[in-house]
Amino acid sequence: MKNKTKLKILKLSCIYGGVLSLILVGLRIFFLAVCMITMRHTSIQIILLLTGIVSVTVFSYMHLNYAGKNPEEFSCPLLPGILITVICLIPGLIFIPVIVSCISLEDMSSVVFGFIYFIPCHISLILGILSAYAVLSGSRRSPKGLMQWKIRGLQLGTVILAAGIVVSGISISAGALGRPGMTYSITLDASEIDTAEETTFLVPLPVDTSSGMAADVVDKLTVTRGDAVWSIVDAEHGKALEVRTSTECVLYAEKICGYMEQDEREEWLQRHNVSMIHEVGGGAYDVWVYASNANATMHLELWKHTGLRCNIKCLDNDRTTLDEGWQMVKLEWSKVLCD
Repeated sequence: MKNKTKLKILKLSCIYGGVLSLILVGLRIFFLAVCMITMRHTSIQIILLLTGIVSVTVFSYMHLNYAGKNPEEFSCPLLPGILITVICLIPGLIFIPVIVSCISLEDMSSVVFGFIYFIPCHISLILGILSAYAVLSGSRRSPKGLMQWKIRGLQLGTVILAAGIVVSGISISAGALGRPGMTYSITLDASEIDTAEETTFLVPLPVDTSSGMAADVVDKLTVTRGDAVWSIVDAEHGKALEVRTSTECVLYAEKICGYMEQDEREEWLQRHNVSMIHEVGGGAYDVWVYASNANATMHLELWKHTGLRCNIKCLDNDRTTLDEGWQMVKLEWSKVLCD
């Protein structure tokens, strides 16, 4: 391969790999924004990756441009040669699993579509391989007379890009950050009861199982409809929300936590449950409920979510007519699909 051809291949690879790498980083930013996914150190990794890719591309091209002034003695130093090869190979290698999955499909149209769709990645792989050959088959000495600031600039850009890759890897391994939360809603209706007395309800409420105390979501509990007086009491079967009302009323509370990693989110969500559970089985709870008058109704909802638009679970019951005194009501977990 002639020196001029090697130089053209390396220059083309430098520009193509740099642009494609920037596009991939841009797609990553777009994906995170659209899906509203928060990753650890997102802003830091974006700044480092963008700055690193641009600086490495620009300074590598400067090295090639200077070496091209004497094509008969053309040489590509090892550092820019490696960087040009890497920024071409990595975008192509990222999509290899997708390409393989398309080829493994029996539908020929999927195979053709996958091949056409990933043509830029095929080109990137080919240029990366040709660049590696051009670097290894030629002289790798640094050209004499190249200004030191260009050499230092490439070295600094390499460090920035490497730091961005490391931070990005740490971010991916840590997983998405989510803001777990809980929503508690209880609807009680005593308006149809033929008595002048208020009806007293003792119903389950969210509790922190690690302490046995009412969960802090209850601190935000308010009456959003109707009239009711409520308090937290220690009942015969555990912590209970005591509500006194003669109307239909709705009590509502919502709690959103700060950003947490997956393990921390799961631990927080599993630690919170409803009180006065009698029996658990088949994704359902039998819980104790008390009503001072018969024919009152109750509807309870406890929503738990990870803050990732998915993995939303709801514990609720159909609108249940209550008898007088203590009784059991079945609450069932259901999983809500992503938007």
